[in-house]
Amino acid sequence: MTRLGTHSTLRPFVLMMIAAGVLSAHPLSAQTQDGTDGAQLFRNHCASCHGANGHGDGPAAFSLRKPPADLTKFAHANGGVFPVDRLKRIIDGRGVPSHGDRDMPVWGVTLRNAGNGDGSVEARIEALVRYIQALQERVAQ
Repeated sequence: MTRLGTHSTLRPFVLMMIAAGVLSAHPLSAQTQDGTDGAQLFRNHCASCHGANGHGDGPAAFSLRKPPADLTKFAHANGGVFPVDRLKRIIDGRGVPSHGDRDMPVWGVTLRNAGNGDGSVEARIEALVRYIQALQERVAQ
């Protein structure tokens, strides 16, 4: 059986729809006044690929060439330490060199434009990072 994600014409359309917020569950206007509601930002921008609980099983995940990361495993994969600064750079994406392939869309520009002047892109990224940190799997000791 062929996966729908193997169709080269569907992938750009789905990515465009995700970036536009069409596939998100909630409109951008549902954000808090200062733009720091990490859970809402996650639902708006991340859950369509990463899933509601961050496991990489969102409704758009099937169409991607590479499966989205399971966001609940960042700390475990980093020796039990949650990589805050690295995750901020991944989400922002604006500092990524222009050559090479980037699996995840650049969200720094989108988050800047989504704020309507309230709060900063850094505050939104910080809120997302705090929310993703709260999603981390707890490993038995």
